[in-house]
Order: sequence, then C-alpha cells, then structure tokens
Amino acid sequence: MKKIPNWIIIVVVIALVIASKFIFFAPKEDAAAAAKGKPKGPVAVNYYVVNATTFSNDVFATGKIGALNQIDILPEVGGKVTAIYFKEGETVNKGGVLVKLNDADLQAQLLKSKTQIALSEQKLERLKKLISVNGISKEELDIQENELNSLKADQAYILAQLAKTTIVAPFTGVIGLKNISEGSYVSVNTPIVSLVQTKPLYVEFSVPEKYSNLFNKGIAVKFSNDNMKEQQTATIYAIEPRVDELTKTIKARASYNGNEHIYPGSFVKVFANLGETQNALMIPTQCVIPTLKGQKVFISKNGIATEAMVTIGVRTDDKIQIIDGINAGDTVITTGLLSIKKESSLKLLKSVN
Repeated sequence: MKKIPNWIIIVVVIALVIASKFIFFAPKEDAAAAAKGKPKGPVAVNYYVVNATTFSNDVFATGKIGALNQIDILPEVGGKVTAIYFKEGETVNKGGVLVKLNDADLQAQLLKSKTQIALSEQKLERLKKLISVNGISKEELDIQENELNSLKADQAYILAQLAKTTIVAPFTGVIGLKNISEGSYVSVNTPIVSLVQTKPLYVEFSVPEKYSNLFNKGIAVKFSNDNMKEQQTATIYAIEPRVDELTKTIKARASYNGNEHIYPGSFVKVFANLGETQNALMIPTQCVIPTLKGQKVFISKNGIATEAMVTIGVRTDDKIQIIDGINAGDTVITTGLLSIKKESSLKLLKSVN
C-alpha cells in the first residue's frame, strides 16, 4: 500500500479548520437576521386611495324564456279518434274543440238512462196520487224517489264520460305537431298534441343573494340573444321567496308581451339595473386577500403596513365594494402583497386608478 504524502494531509486539515470557522462561528447578528427573514429595506409597492363614489348596481345573468301555460294534451278516457278539428301550428281559442273520440256506446247508455228516468218519474207520479188517498204506505213512495234519484245520478255519470270524449283547448294558444290520426286508438297516456300560450311570455333568471335587498317587483330588465336585432324589455312580476341552497341565488320571473320570433325554452342574456348605491367604497379587486377568518387588506399608515379585516359587497370587472373595515381616505396597498407582513416598512411608488 502506497503511503499518502504528509503535505496532502496538512492541506486537508487546514481546509477543515477554515470550513468549521464559517459553519460554527458565523456572526450571530447575520444568523439572527437570516432566521427572522428581516428585509434589508422597505418594500416598494403601488397603492390606491379610497374614495366614496356612486356605484350602479348592474346585474348580468343568463335566463330562459318560458310560457305561462304549456301542456301536452292527453285524453281523459280511451277510445278511437273519430274527428280532428285543429291544424298544426294554428292558434286555437280557449274552449275550442280539438278532437272527438268515439262515443257510440255512451250515447246508447244515455238513451237507456233517459228511458228509465222517464218511466221512474211516471211511476212516482202515480204513487203520489195513491198516497193522497192512503192507497200505499209512505215507505213505498220513499223507495221510488230514491230509485229515481239513483237513475239521475247514473245519467250524470254517463254525461260526464261523454264530455270527456270531446277534447277542448283549456286556454288560448298555439297548437304544435299532432301525434295521432283519425281512426287511431288513444289511451289516457297517449299525447295528442302540445298547446303553448305564446303571449304573454316570461323571462326566468337568478341573481346573487347579496342583491336581495335591491330586488323588487316592478323592476324593468333587458334581455336578448343572438337571434334578436335589439334588446327586449320585461318587468319583474314574481320573486322566489327563498334562496337556493346550492347556488345562493334568488330566482325571479319578468313578464314579456311576446314576440313571434321568441319561443319558450330559448336562452337569453339578462341585464338588470337595481339602482345606485351612494357613498360606496370601491377598491381594486387584487387588494383583497382571502384568509381563514374572512378577507383582509393592507393599509399604509405613515409608511407602515397594517392589516384590516373587511366585509365585501358587490363586484365589478376590476373593483369590489367594501362594506366595512376601511374608511374613505385610507391608502390601500395594491402590489407586493406577498412580500408584506404586519408592520412592514413600505415605500409607496405609484397611485393606481
């Protein structure tokens, strides 16, 4: 085995001594400063001076067009279709006859019922004459009256069944595409045709819960879609009296007089102006920092950063309303938020709009 030269051993020992000096005997002040992470100077930031302003509560939402009345017409009784009185796509009036079902058997039952009632009434008249001379007992007269009433009840049932064989429009609207033909058999589960009321229509949409105190009946809203040349106007007539638990929104319907180019089921873009808020404190959105306890902002006071927990309100594209936590005239920090801590020294660079 070859022997290591002495001079190499001496060099290694000197290197270890120098390294141990930097590792174990570093200046305490530098180590403490590194541990605490103190910045060497103030943090350079941009800022925004809070001003009270008038804020317009404009709400944009996605909605849909709906019909006040729309149904699939189904028969109440089964039977063969003997006549169809409507044309597809036409407007029908309330009470207008749409379809007639075969009622021959019911007409025969009705004729039989009329004959039985006539005979029963004649018999009742004879018994009334007999009882006046004590020819029969009161019990026999009562039995005959009950029989007559029973026959009349049977006739009323037959007439009700007959009425069901004539299918009429329950409201004025536009008939859709038929699903039957004359001669076909329909059951109570057979959809005959759709009927839709096209005037007036309604626009249904939802707004965030935070607008609940501004959301009222009578407010005019604008709506449109890609097929409309210009915006249409509707008026809110009903508001859901509860907040949706999943979306935290409130649903409303606005009445619209109707247009032949707008169909129920269409999706539209809705715009609503819910009035103006005076003396609103609006700050840039990036100023607000989410925390476990809520939201906070950093405020510069005499060049020192201070934290302020805030309550937020409505948002715009680039700003957010602060309801509580800051005052008009406060200087809110807009940049360098990740480098700032409480009581950090600040160097204010530029005011943002």
